[in-house]
Order: sequence, then structure tokens, then C-alpha cells
Amino acid sequence: MAEQQHGFTRTAARKALAPLAHAAVTAGTAYLTRKAMQLWREKLQPKVEKRGARAVAQETLKNVADKAGAVTSANRETQRRQRKQRRNQRRRALDKSGSS
Repeated sequence: MAEQQHGFTRTAARKALAPLAHAAVTAGTAYLTRKAMQLWREKLQPKVEKRGARAVAQETLKNVADKAGAVTSANRETQRRQRKQRRNQRRRALDKSGSS
């Protein structure tokens, strides 16, 4: 009987929350759409009209690459060594905790 009550409660909660979740998703989508249009009008459209889409795209990609850091083989090797170091530290910690 308790299991049926739990299942009923869960089903009732889902049915009650579904419209709220749907409304939240709809409101979020509307907000993001408005913000995207605002961003386009204020930031991107003037640049595209002034310099052209290709130039804006190239500048954007360059800025993203600069901020993210260019992936070079040396950079990749450094990251690989750091991951290996972290794995070894975790192994030592596990070995130490297992032996005590």
C-alpha cells in the first residue's frame, strides 16, 4: 500500500510540475531570443555593415583563439604531463589510504 501511495504522489507531482516546467522553458527561450536579437543589433550588425561578415568572423575567431590559447604540440605535451602527474598523485593517495 505504501508503495502505491509513493507512486501516486510521484505521478501527481509530475503532473503538477509539468506545466510549470514548460512555462519556465518557454520564458527562458523567449528571454534568450530577445537578448540574442539585442546583441545582434547593438554589437554585431554595425560591425558587419561596416567591415563585412567575413572580416568580423575572422576577427571573432582570432579573439577566441587568443583567449582560449592556441593549441600547440608543446602546449599539448605540457597538458599531457600535468594529467599524468595528477593521476600519479591520486594513485599515491589511494595507495597510502589503503595501506593505513
